[in-house]
This record gives sequence, C-alpha cells and structure tokens, in this order.
Amino acid sequence: MSLVAVLILLAAHTAPATAQQKAQTVSGTVLDPDGNPLIGATVVVVKGTQGAVTDVKGKFTIKAKSSDSLQISYLGYKTETLNVGSRTNFTVRMEKDSSTDIDEIVVIGYGQVAKKDLTGSVATVKMNDIKDVPVLSVDNALQGRIAGADFMSTTGEPGATTTIRIRGTRSINASNEPLIVVDGVMDAIHDLNDINSDDIAGISVLKDASSTAIYGSRGANGVILITTKRGLGSKGKVNITFKTDMGFSQLPRQLDIMNASEFAQYRNDYAYFGSDANHPDVGKDTPLSGSVYSDPLSLGEGTNWINEITRTALYSNYALSLSGTSDKSSYYASFSYNDTEGIIQDSGQQRFTGRINLERQLFKWMKVGYTGSYTWRHNDQNKSSIGGTAWYSSAQYLSPLLKPNDTYNPLYYNGQKINTQRALIDLNTYYLERHSNNHAFTLKLEPVKNFTINSTFSYYLYQRHTYRYYPGTLPLKGENEGGEAYRAEWDEHSFSWETTAGYKFEKNGHSFDVLGGFSAYSFASHDFNLSGKGYMDDAILWNNMNAVQDKETYSAGTSYSKKTKTSVYARLNYNWKSRYYLTVTGRYDGASNFAANNKWAFFPSAALKWNISNENFLKDCNWIDDLSLRLSAGLTGNDAISTYRSLATLSSTTGGYLFDGSQPVAFYRSRLDSPDLTWEKTTAYNVAIDWSMFKGRLNITAEAYKSKTTDLLMSLAVAAQTGYTSRWTNIGSTSNKGIELSVESHNIVRPKFHWSTTLTLSHNEQKVDDIGSEDFISAYNSPGNNPYMMYGYVKGYPLNSLWGFKYGGTWKSAEEREENAVTKTYVSPANTDGGPRYYDTNHDGVLSREDLIYQGNADPYLYGGLQNTFYIHGFKLGVYFAYSLGGKIYNYSEIYMAGSQFANQYRYMLNAWHPVRNPNSDIPRAGAKSDAALPSDFMIHDASYLRLKNITLSYTFDLKKKCSWMKDLTLSVSGENLFLWKKYNGFDPDVSSEGTSSTLRRMDLGAYPKPRTIIFSLQLRY
Repeated sequence: MSLVAVLILLAAHTAPATAQQKAQTVSGTVLDPDGNPLIGATVVVVKGTQGAVTDVKGKFTIKAKSSDSLQISYLGYKTETLNVGSRTNFTVRMEKDSSTDIDEIVVIGYGQVAKKDLTGSVATVKMNDIKDVPVLSVDNALQGRIAGADFMSTTGEPGATTTIRIRGTRSINASNEPLIVVDGVMDAIHDLNDINSDDIAGISVLKDASSTAIYGSRGANGVILITTKRGLGSKGKVNITFKTDMGFSQLPRQLDIMNASEFAQYRNDYAYFGSDANHPDVGKDTPLSGSVYSDPLSLGEGTNWINEITRTALYSNYALSLSGTSDKSSYYASFSYNDTEGIIQDSGQQRFTGRINLERQLFKWMKVGYTGSYTWRHNDQNKSSIGGTAWYSSAQYLSPLLKPNDTYNPLYYNGQKINTQRALIDLNTYYLERHSNNHAFTLKLEPVKNFTINSTFSYYLYQRHTYRYYPGTLPLKGENEGGEAYRAEWDEHSFSWETTAGYKFEKNGHSFDVLGGFSAYSFASHDFNLSGKGYMDDAILWNNMNAVQDKETYSAGTSYSKKTKTSVYARLNYNWKSRYYLTVTGRYDGASNFAANNKWAFFPSAALKWNISNENFLKDCNWIDDLSLRLSAGLTGNDAISTYRSLATLSSTTGGYLFDGSQPVAFYRSRLDSPDLTWEKTTAYNVAIDWSMFKGRLNITAEAYKSKTTDLLMSLAVAAQTGYTSRWTNIGSTSNKGIELSVESHNIVRPKFHWSTTLTLSHNEQKVDDIGSEDFISAYNSPGNNPYMMYGYVKGYPLNSLWGFKYGGTWKSAEEREENAVTKTYVSPANTDGGPRYYDTNHDGVLSREDLIYQGNADPYLYGGLQNTFYIHGFKLGVYFAYSLGGKIYNYSEIYMAGSQFANQYRYMLNAWHPVRNPNSDIPRAGAKSDAALPSDFMIHDASYLRLKNITLSYTFDLKKKCSWMKDLTLSVSGENLFLWKKYNGFDPDVSSEGTSSTLRRMDLGAYPKPRTIIFSLQLRY
C-alpha cells in the first residue's frame, strides 16, 4: 500500500474523533466550604492554554473539549480537578488547605477569623502533617507540634488517654486538663479516643486569656477546638473515600536487668554477707562449690519475664466516608472500625465510630444543621504489670530463676505463693465497654445582612460497663475459696444550649464584629456497682452475682451527682484599616459547684494588636508580608472539682452493734462543709510578635506569657481531734511564665520538589507561691513503714518538684562510721560495710524528714518538635522528631532493684560494693536494703530525650484519566516511635503513670511501655 493511501485511511479514521473533540462552552460556580462565592478563583484547562477567573458571584465560563479536565485553584484552598465529559455546568465547593497560612481562616470561640486579623494566642495544627500518623487517638500525634501545649501519654496501652497541659499547670487539686470543643459543642466526646482522626478537618488551640475568656471557667486551662469535615466537592457528585491500614507493634527496647546467671551471682553475694535466712550456713568463708548456686554461668538467660508477657501485636483499621453537596445542602458521613492489640498479651482495644454532618439551606436567611456521632469501644484491660508497687509479682521484679508456670516466689520474704503475671493473663477476665453518643442541632439565621443568630442544642450520653472476674483457680486462692466478681455501670449525660447573636459592619476603614451569647448546661451521672467473693462456678463469671456463698462478702454501691452552669458572654472585635485591632471579651459564669453566696463570677479579657506591616513606612518593604505585635490580658476561673464540695456530707454504715439480732444502718457526718468555697482565679498576660516574610516562605511567631492563680481549690488537712481528715477551701497560689517559638519555612519550592520545615520550642516555669500555713503538701510518698515525700508542693519551689535524700555512697570501713559519729556528715539506716548512706543535712545524727532536699523539677526546661516534609516527584515524605530537654524523673523500680533482697536487680548491681572484688564502689552491696530503699538522687534520672516519633512515606496515583469513576489511589507506609535517645534507665521518660492526678507528671510506676508501630496503608478516593 502506498504512503498516500495510508495517509488517506488515517485521515478517514481520525476525522470523526476530531469532530467529537470540538470545544464547547463550559460554565460553573466556585464556592467556599460555607457556600459563599469565591471571587478570583483560577480555572484552567489541564494541558491547554484556555483559562478563566471567577467573577463576584463565583461564576466562570471557559471553552473546553469533552476529553479535557478543568483545574480550579484558589489561594488557601485545595486544588480541584474535574473531568468535563458531557457536562456543561459545574458547581464546585472548595476545601480549605491547612498547609497554607496566607489568609488562613482560624477557628476561635464561637466563630472564626482570618489569621491576619487574629488578636489572641491561637495555634492551628497542620492536618497534612498528621493525617497518616498511625495513632488511635489524635492527641498522640500532637506531641511537640503546638508551642506551649504539652501532650503526654499516661501509658502505652491501647485506649489510654493523654494528659494535656497548655502553658503549664496551675491548680493543685482541681483539674488542669483543657476544654475540648467539637464543632462548637462542649462535652461532645468523653476523651479524644472517641473521635476518628480521619473525620477531623482542623484543630485550633486557644492559649491566652483573650482567646479562652469567651468560654469562662470552662476555658481556664486552655481550649482545644476540633472541626470535623463537611460536605465538599462538585454539586450532585458523591465523594467516597475508603482507607485501610494494617500493621504491627512491638516492645521497642528491653530493660537492663539481670538474667539468671547474673542474678545467681547476686544471690551468692547476698548469702556471702550472711543475710540469706534460707541459707544461714553460707558465709564469707564458704567456697563457691558450697554457695547457693555453685555454677551460676550454667543457668544461662533463664526466664525473661517481660518477654513472657509481651508479644508482636497486630493493628488493623478500616474507614469509609461519603460526602457531597447540592444547591442548598451538604452532607458528610463516615464509619470506621479499628482493632488494636496491645503489646502486653490479652490487652487491646476495638473501636467503632460513626458520624454524620448535615446542613440544609431552607431559606436564604435560614440554615439548619445536624451533627451526630456514636463511638463504641471494647477495652481488654491490661491484667498484668511490668513494674510498679507489686515488687513480689510484677514482671521486672520476678527472679529469672523462676519458671513461667511457677507459682511460688522464694524471695517473697521467706517464700510465698504468688499470682504470677502468666497466671493473671491466662486466668483473669477484665474488660470495659464504652458507648458515647452526641447529637447537636443547629439553627443559623441571617434576618438582615451581616446580622446572624446561631443556636445549638446538644445532648451527650456516655456509658461505661465494667466486667471483672478473678477465678478460684488462681494460685493464691485457697481451696473452696471461690472466685471474685465485679460489675459496674456508669453513665453520664449532659444537655447544653448555646445561642449567639452577632453583627458585622464596616465604614470608613472601621470594622466592627460584635457577638453576644447565652449558655446553659446541665450534667448528671449515675454509678452502680456490685462485688462479691466466693463464687464456685467460674464459668458463670459475673452473670449471677447473687450466687455468692457468704453475703458478708457481697456489697453494692450507688451514687448520683448533678451540676448545672449558666453563662452570658459578649465579645467585640474592632480594627481600623487592618492596622490597629482591639478585642474585648467578658463572660459571667454561674456554677452549682460552689457555696450559695459564691456561685457567680465575671471573667473579662482584652487584647490589642498592631499590624506594623500595614503602616506607610513599611509599604515599600516588599519582603515583609506581615509584621504584627499582639498584647493581651485577662482573668479566667476554674471550677473543675467534683460536685457538692461546698456541702457537708453524711455517710452510712452497717458495721455497728447488733440489736435484736439485726445490724441497723447508721449515718454519720463524714465531711465538713465549706460555706465560702469559690472559684480559682487566674490572671494572665501575653505578648507576641507575628512575622511573615518572603511571600510566606518564612513565618515566625514568638510569644511570652505570665500568669498567677489565686484562691486555689484545695483539700486541706484538718486537726485529727475534729474527727475529720480534710476540708475543701480556697487557699494558696501558683504562678506560671514561659516563652514559645514557632517557625515555619518553605525551604525549597520547585515544581517537582518541595521541602518545608516546622519547628516549635516551648519553655515553661511554674512555681508554688503559697500553700497557706502548711510547710508542705505531699503528692506521692515512698513505700515502707516510714514513708517519705517523693513528689510534693513547697512554697517557692516548682509545682512538679522531686524530693528525696542526698545519696552519700557506701560505707567502706568501721573507721569511717566512727569518724561520722563525730562529724555527723552522713546518716544511714544500716551501718554496715557496703551499706548505703545519705547526707545528714541538719547534722543531728538522725535520719528524718528534715534531711529531705529538693532534687529537681519533673518539667522539662525546653520541649517541642521538628517536622520536615518533602514532596519529590509525586512522593511525600514526612519526618518528625519530638524532644524534651531537662527535667527529672524517679525510677520507682530502683526502690526494690538496687540492692534489695526481694527482687531481680538492675545489671549495674554487678558492680556493687564487695570487700574483695569491688571495695571502692559506691553502689550498695547485695542485700544492703532489707526493705524498700529510701528515695534519693540515686534513683533520680535526667528525663531528657529525643524521639524519632514518626516517618511517613506515601505516593498518590492519579486515576482520573484512566478510570472516570476514581480520583486517586494513595499507598503509604508509616512508623511511629521508631527510635528514642535517652539517659533514663527505664523504658521511657515521657510517661505519666499518675495521669489522672491533677498535677503529677513524669512519674513512672511501671507504666505500660509505648510500642514501636509500623503501618501500611491504602486509600482510594472515588
């Protein structure tokens, strides 16, 4: 066939296609997430030359072929790509891009504001940095990402909560946890485990008094505002996203404790000093062949009790969301299921979440909405312990010479039966079921232009069911003793109603935004529990609680509490030509917690801002995008104590004398009243500078703050002769001050390579200024017959102070002790060679509380995080480090594992004092501590660390051109808690075993270790 014929045939085949590809007129409307028109949005034909810009109504017209794709972009919003096909008209609702800061809209209390107009201290979280982080609860991903906000895990157990401090700790007995608001509703969740991270569109953290005062007493400890996703995208089109994650978790590291061979050598040394009551014939003159263990090396590793109870745990997560919009409505619905196994055997959490967000524009002046969420959680509670106070049975304390199924501990004093961790895991049953529901109905009215009324009514219900059974087959159970059953039902519910009215207007450069509101809140809780002992059929568990043999071992308890709050509030935002800003806020709160004469209080605040970059003298400084100075001051209050604390209480007992063969109930007064109990009050000041440069390439925010909290809500000890132990009162004060720095830079911006960095630095100092007439208030004491303060509050010292004796090494000879009888330099509970000694700070020759000294602060000197994000030829790589510098931590386990006779030991005890092998060692000799060791700096460690917290690598495949009904496919792999650099000899210094305590932080009572997690993810968008 000739070349001409070929060309003719090709032309014939391509002619119809050319006709089909004739350009046509395509029109559309571009809207923001609230349905308002976006003016100036750019619309271009992909791989074409045509382009258009939306007009004042958000409308555009452009010429495009049916095979073309349109790309719609607008600064601050995510770019949308649409396939033209046969359609000639589009309505597109754009989605905010949290990765951009220019003109970013920031959610604040009861509203939102452009970031450039922000006067208070509000930090926003970049959701792009954390959306792929493999955590069950979003708070675990926020550590170090917000300057001034300290997120700390209580434990590494699945479902464990975090303890959050925004700009430090203020209260001693009242709560220091921040308020969490979801979609404008307070108490919409029980904790952050109740919300699916994939549902979150944005997070704002309110830190200073100006931004939190609108929430009054509820915002005393800062506020975390969470906004969930809404319906977005093209009109009439359903957007479907499916995501699945699969992975595993492991124990990231081991403790440096003795194996069987090493511990056998230690026990030989213990017997060598004549201390082993079970081997009284062994002493200093006994050869190795006659010692307790004649060949320690032959015993090998023995039982690793931590490995015995841990495992490689599996992780799976499935999430589905649907969203869309029409001319007058939008919807978003999501469902997720998560199954997270714990690294300690038979622990873990299963969770189901469901959410639906609806909005409907009924009239031009009226919009209604509904937000509903439900969460179900099943928690298999941890039934074992690695460390803590149970030195006779916890995993790290147990002798490696024991076998996994042994039930007799020869080191437990003279030898006793124990419930080993293996038995507790295999035999016990213990789990919780939680149900959390929230329903919120919103009404938005705009009767006249710029005048809006918003009203939200919400109902929240939380239920917790506890099931626990200890069978009669446990090793410690006696014959025919039977099992122990426990059932508990807890529920709480709340109603809230928030109504605000706002008006905005501008004239001659003056801009006003006025808001007024009313809030009503009611909360009630119910508790019911049953417990019994002596159940003979273990198979029935807790399902027949009346089957107890002896009613004396059967008990029931019930309780009920209720509290109400009512508030009115107002806020004025004013600015002149976006140059000078003023915000004034006031809230009048009433709470039922307090005495009749002190239920109401007023909390005002004010903020000023000067946008220096809008001044004429900087108009030619093109490299400065924004330069602003902010000042704020305000008063907040705290009422976060349990109900009825201002009232006297009556308790009941049936433990009195028998009358006519029966034991009548008796009532007695168990608590004194506090007729003047009132609010804690915090006065706070803030100064800040915001600096944006080089067209947003470099953004810096630096802040300094100071606060003082007075009238602390405290439970104060009273004289024993009164017949009571304590009463609630307002006494004492604390103070906080600190600095914060946030830096964001776009280091390299190229079409196929983008590198950005975010750095946060936070420094906080908190101090006890006054605790009334008390010399000290102990927060946690050491064990033993003579307990000493380890953590406590003393005037003039930090809130999280550590206290203990100053360790003075070991006694080397009798001559040293004779000399010390004169100098009184040291004091010791055991005056023997190799025994521990402590400095006698008052030189009275007596070991007493007066010898305790301040040992440091549990809080870090500096903490924060460093995020680096890279976009490379379609790949996205995120690397995040969290750090904490300074601070001290007690390793509680060293009370028993550094020279005691009852437990396994840390490996450094191989270098303990010995008259032949190591006569100059300052580590106490084997068995030098007959009971628990005294708290001292010997067991206090530097809590600094650097953690490679997360690495995420992902790649997105654009499927729109290959499959008309699919948008894209994203594959990713992510690692959490990958590596930890530390000095602490425990698992992790970033732990707070007493997380439920108001104040105590960084305390390690054998906490459940944080796992190292690897997750593989797949996401499809339709």
